[in-house]
Amino acid sequence: MKISSDGCGRIAREFYLQNKRGLHLRLAGEIAKVATRYNAEVKLVAGGHAADAKSALALLTLAATPGSRLVLVGEGQQASEAVNFLVEFITSQDRES
Repeated sequence: MKISSDGCGRIAREFYLQNKRGLHLRLAGEIAKVATRYNAEVKLVAGGHAADAKSALALLTLAATPGSRLVLVGEGQQASEAVNFLVEFITSQDRES
């Protein structure tokens, strides 16, 4: 897992989607629900495309399959907390599937 920060409230964490079903509807909905709790702009990037992590529909457009390289990028007041929690949340779902 790679972590980077630009010192201006922006953070990015890279990880791989290990969920056997990829980024499916239920998982996308749960990610969006969690992301809306934070005062930060959060985007999920896969295959060169970015999606608003607060929108399940936007997340589904990424069509992330098992093994996809993902980058979660956050910017704003709670960016660090949001990105760190979401990466842990998504990877914990990977283990449960």
